Amino acid sequence: MAEVIIQSVTKKFGEVKAVNDFSATIADGEFVSILGPSGCGKTTMLRMVAGFERPTEGDIYIGDKLISSGQNGTFLPPEKRNIGMVFQSYAVWPHMTVFQNIAYPLKIQKVSKAEMTDRTNKALELVHLEGYGERFPHQLSGGQQQRVALARALVGEPRLLLLDEPLSNLDAKLRESMRFEIKDLQKKLKITVIYVTHDQAEAMAMSDRIIVMNQGIIQQNDKPQNIYENPTNKIVADFIGLVNFLPAEITAGSIEMPTIGFTLRQANSTTGKGLVAVRPEHITISKTGSGLSGTLLHKFYLGDSIDYRVKVKDEMIRVIDKSGSFEEYPDGETVYLEFNKLMAFPQSGK
Repeated sequence: MAEVIIQSVTKKFGEVKAVNDFSATIADGEFVSILGPSGCGKTTMLRMVAGFERPTEGDIYIGDKLISSGQNGTFLPPEKRNIGMVFQSYAVWPHMTVFQNIAYPLKIQKVSKAEMTDRTNKALELVHLEGYGERFPHQLSGGQQQRVALARALVGEPRLLLLDEPLSNLDAKLRESMRFEIKDLQKKLKITVIYVTHDQAEAMAMSDRIIVMNQGIIQQNDKPQNIYENPTNKIVADFIGLVNFLPAEITAGSIEMPTIGFTLRQANSTTGKGLVAVRPEHITISKTGSGLSGTLLHKFYLGDSIDYRVKVKDEMIRVIDKSGSFEEYPDGETVYLEFNKLMAFPQSGK
């Protein structure tokens, strides 16, 4: 069993809290991404699960075994945690062949030569590198080197796989294909995965659940769809996807947006000064209508969509049309916007 339980974990570097009171449970066989901007504490949290850092406070369990504790000093070394890890830099040894790189963890474990050969060949097949065993890393592409790192992490048959931004050094097209390869492997092996990334598209595409972090604190722990459609605060709404923010005065029965001269009648649980968040794809643009009027300043054709920038009084509003029936809107033309869905947050963003 590879359930991971993280209880009230804090990590301090001097007076700085890199991770602050982090609590989460990753179920056996679940794929969970820790997502956030650079410096938010996500890699530090992963390194504590791996055993490369010790928590200042709190406990970490893998299965029913306490592996690290800030309270009583319990600490199980990384090599005894039965985990596999893939790093951003691949970390494949240039002087070893592909086969030798993948087999190295088994060599350290003193596995017999016959078993080592069998398990290494199976790992090569798993990542579609059959026939590459005698090549050296410099003879491989970036994507192939990443597959070597992945095979090496899996060859020891770990109960938990940790991945620290493993695709960030790949080009966009290869990064996209590798996402699905990793997810397919995870499903096939039924292994528990904790995946650290700052790339929201990776997290949304691959994860059963996403933990969004900012400044060491968990902002939301939820399924990808809920993270996107129902962010708990401004921080999450801003980090996940594209969004327009508009100042607002919120009452129990309406939302007034003075900078665009628009008032929406709806029931609200939050009142006072706030922000309205509207995703660009949740706005309809048209040449005629009774909606909000503005001036089209720029448009950008993106193939599957058109990205519009519309000036409405004091605000620049971004609209993305994915309907496929693109009308011609000359720059400078008056257009009308309709908000199909919006979110309201307190001014503080909390």
